[in-house]
Amino acid sequence: MQPGVPFYRQRWFKIATPVVSVLIFYALLHWNQPKETLAGWVVDALAAFMLFFGTLALASQYVLPVRTARERRNALDRLFAYVSGGHGPIVFVRDGELVGSAEELKRRGAGVILLDGSSAVVLEKGRQFSRAVGPGIVFTKANERLAATFDLRKQAHSQDTQALTKDGIEIKTTVSVVFALDPGDQVSPRDSEDEHDILGQARITPAFPFNPESAFKAYYGFAVTDKQELIKWVDLPIIVAAEYLRDQVSRLTLDDLFAPADPQSSPVSALQTRLTDQVQKTPLLKERGIKVYAASVGALELPEGVNHQRIRAWAARWQKEAFTALANADVEAERIKEKARAEAQSEMLGHFREYLEQVFTGDASGASKREIAQKFVAVLNRVASDPVTRMMISSDTMKQISNLRYWVGLPGEKAEAHMIGKPPSEDLSQIVAEEEAEEEEENGEGGEDADAGATASIESADEEPGEAA
Repeated sequence: MQPGVPFYRQRWFKIATPVVSVLIFYALLHWNQPKETLAGWVVDALAAFMLFFGTLALASQYVLPVRTARERRNALDRLFAYVSGGHGPIVFVRDGELVGSAEELKRRGAGVILLDGSSAVVLEKGRQFSRAVGPGIVFTKANERLAATFDLRKQAHSQDTQALTKDGIEIKTTVSVVFALDPGDQVSPRDSEDEHDILGQARITPAFPFNPESAFKAYYGFAVTDKQELIKWVDLPIIVAAEYLRDQVSRLTLDDLFAPADPQSSPVSALQTRLTDQVQKTPLLKERGIKVYAASVGALELPEGVNHQRIRAWAARWQKEAFTALANADVEAERIKEKARAEAQSEMLGHFREYLEQVFTGDASGASKREIAQKFVAVLNRVASDPVTRMMISSDTMKQISNLRYWVGLPGEKAEAHMIGKPPSEDLSQIVAEEEAEEEEENGEGGEDADAGATASIESADEEPGEAA
């Protein structure tokens, strides 16, 4: 009897109803019939029982996914026990989670556990280990009970962790671990690279291999905290990874993580590699049947004040590098400019020499100093008029050349526009003209005689270079 359940939902009612219906139907068939003998009643009863149990036996082969003869016998036995109401727990385990009511688990007797391809269980007899079984169908004995369930798939757990660097800076990050129950020497088709496995020509194996020894270690090798709290095997890998991360970070300074000596290196990637290697080789996890596949570290978060300080330091460093780069660029530009100026000067001198040779190709012995000066200034003006040369000289120089033209008596040229940002040079031609006019007025004819004497001396001096030439 199940308390709190209506009678029409009770198991006995569901079994008794078809049996009584068959008996009533049988009695109606024999109503007003000749009196039946005892042998006839016995034969009819045996036929009814054979039909009933035969139907159960046939149905038992399709109710559960059985394959071997032993499994078929166990299925028939559990079905008979179910019909009689003396069966044990009948539950289903999917993805490592138990699917069944609490009342069902409290039943005592032989039962059935159906496991999907990614689940396993540990069974106990009393308080002692009985066996660990993997995916498939499990027929439990009368004195066995379900102790634990396992998920055979790879699991990923994450945890927010705080760590202190060697220089006392707190860092916040997220640690993640991918792990599973250690399959031992068995290889999953998901992890196998065998061509036959890919083509489906290999022996059929479970998608997730199961090692009973690992299940035993994981269930009975639990850890205990300082507060006497039990730590489940699924929580152990992330705790170990967090402790190893704190140990690794405590050996590094903040600059080791964010400003390494080698700009091409990646301290966080190196930290993650060391963390994975340490967690995979941890004896604590191996002794508990746990296999770690990977461990990773998320983004490193710093306190707000430290972030601002590092940003200012980075800005100062980049500004210094920018100033250094600009200074180097200015030095390089000046060097290139000096080199170009030297090349231009050399080219200027070459042009000047060529123009002098062209001007003085004839006999210059009879030329006066004024004529020589005029030719010299004309050559200088020709060189300065070259576009490339003009880019290398200032507007003051062009003004001086114009003044020289006036002094030697050459016709003037149109004034050039002065360079932006530089004051134009003073035109001295007008000043020189005014001074000469004043001298002529003061000296009169005496000045003219002096000029004639000076001219004679200049001509006599001109003859000497001519003869030397």
